[in-house]
Amino acid sequence: MRTERDIERFLGDFGIPYQDLGGGLFVVTDDASGLRNLAIKVEAPVVVFRLRVLDAPKPGAPGREALFENLLRLNGSGLLHSAFCLQGDGIYLTAALPLDNLDPNEFQAVIDDLGIAASQHVAALRG
Repeated sequence: MRTERDIERFLGDFGIPYQDLGGGLFVVTDDASGLRNLAIKVEAPVVVFRLRVLDAPKPGAPGREALFENLLRLNGSGLLHSAFCLQGDGIYLTAALPLDNLDPNEFQAVIDDLGIAASQHVAALRG
């Protein structure tokens, strides 16, 4: 069975800069990959990845509907392991993987997917 120490080992083995905030929470900041403050939280039986990418436009704001339509389209075609979601006043990229049999390659694939989405898609969404 995997634990938060395995997640820490994966981060170290892949050379991903991170902070261990305790309680199974790791924060990745890697400007080269576009990941700023990616939260990785071990919440057995899953590992949850969350990256705040945009402030959510207020209801009625110009372009809000078009932005949300673009996010939904990207969820269906532009992302492999992650998805955009709305929570509170923020738009996040999020993903989750089962912890028990987590493979290092799966872990790296999610990190890569989030980095590509942050560096390519989010810049375009910001306009």
